[in-house]
Amino acid sequence: METATKLVDREILEVLYSPVNAFKKIIEKPDFKAVIIVLVLVISSMVISQYALSSKLFLENRLPENDDWTESLTTQHGWFSNGVPSVDAVDYQMGNTDGNHSISSSVPTETSIWLKIIDVGSINCSDEAGYTELFFWIKWTHDTELSPSSGTLKLFSGSEDSYFEYDNLVDFLASSGEWTNTTLKVGPDQGWSSKNSPDWQNITGIEFKLDWSSSANLTMKLDGLFFIKYSSPIITGEFSAILPSILLQVVLDFVMNWILWAGILILVAKLFNEDLGRWNVFFVIIGYSFMATVVFTLISVVPLSALPSLNVPLDANAFNALLDVSWRPLLAYQLWLYIPIIGQVWIAALGAVAMRVMKEITWSKAATIAAVAFAIRFLLSLFLGF
Repeated sequence: METATKLVDREILEVLYSPVNAFKKIIEKPDFKAVIIVLVLVISSMVISQYALSSKLFLENRLPENDDWTESLTTQHGWFSNGVPSVDAVDYQMGNTDGNHSISSSVPTETSIWLKIIDVGSINCSDEAGYTELFFWIKWTHDTELSPSSGTLKLFSGSEDSYFEYDNLVDFLASSGEWTNTTLKVGPDQGWSSKNSPDWQNITGIEFKLDWSSSANLTMKLDGLFFIKYSSPIITGEFSAILPSILLQVVLDFVMNWILWAGILILVAKLFNEDLGRWNVFFVIIGYSFMATVVFTLISVVPLSALPSLNVPLDANAFNALLDVSWRPLLAYQLWLYIPIIGQVWIAALGAVAMRVMKEITWSKAATIAAVAFAIRFLLSLFLGF
């Protein structure tokens, strides 16, 4: 039994460096159990590849998750202003599942306007594991469209007397009556001044204030207000949580590819008036051929490891824009993308070897059948996704 197992293991590896000899041995004694070993190796290589990919991606986490702060005046939090804060169901920016309201306030003949939210909980914005960014949409109006002379953003810590302050808010504002979005870095060493010893591990409220040199009718609106941090799915446990689904998908893909490659090669061979004989033997040989998948999957980890880490936003369009700038121009990304296609060519070549060994057809004819089969398989994956 041990000798037989060693022979099977030897034939699995021999497919990679001497497929003719390996296929001759498999034809004499086809063994479906060996294909199971190949499947296990494919699963292992895919898990390694997915782990390497996950180590490069840091996923966006928001607080609150669903734009809750600008959807209502009071839940656990509370909005206050020097005017009368209200919920605007007409003029907002987030939309869709993120909400369909903004928070608005207006004051007549004033030189400043402010909006603040308190009782948001205790938010950690420290270096270790805290939130690192503050995102928001803001819009202001002035009855003569005069731009504000100054603007501040405060992060309260425990009380409104203890806070961090950012005093360049006007640098990010659009013109009167226009929405603009801004992402500010928060945390130590990010340019925030402090008063009365606030603590970055205990942010409890936020205040926006705009000032003018002369009085006017003023309005301020806020939407999409949340803190952001980026976390590795490996550290947070998300990778472990999706691992069962990854394993299931790999098994399904293996079976689907096995059936498709063997079936397409058999059908194309028939079109060339070639009968490949016992289909079960041919299926086993193609199953062995997926050792190529193990090799090219592991090879693809090398260029993947050379790619820079990415902070992945929740918005799909923003993620694609980030890929355009950060990954797609790089040679390592191109290699990672196209190595699997080269691997499929390798499987097609092993299919040609199998046909040559089984039926002793000419190499040119076997190569032609394999090339046609590869073209069909490629089109199926390109247009139908499998």
